[in-house]
Amino acid sequence: MRSIASRPPRGLLAHDAGNASMGAVGMVFVVAVLLCTIAAGARIAMAKAQARTAADMAALAAADAYWNEDVADPCGIGSAVARNNAGAAESCEVIDMDVAMEVSTATGVPFVERVSARARAGPRQCDEVDATRGASQP
Repeated sequence: MRSIASRPPRGLLAHDAGNASMGAVGMVFVVAVLLCTIAAGARIAMAKAQARTAADMAALAAADAYWNEDVADPCGIGSAVARNNAGAAESCEVIDMDVAMEVSTATGVPFVERVSARARAGPRQCDEVDATRGASQP
């Protein structure tokens, strides 16, 4: 008795060399690479937004501490706020009446380990306030 597996191929299967299978495997591989690239790009964009948010929050907190609370180390407060927002303070400096901070966050993506963002916060100048109101004060 012959088994089904040992039966010789007939019809269209007689000339099939497996090319379609390899083509399908190649297409699946290309789609997988594209999906991984899209996912990595989205993760980098999310990390950049997170870094911008952490930098904004850290600069605002440091400027508030510098002006309203008369703290000796506003950069320490800014660094703590950056850490609480999943960031790391890379630099902090008090420039005139403003505080400028650079914060970085991890991406979790190979070859692009960290992204960073800068923010600056402080009080508005009196001439800027007058210009937005449309009138100057004596």
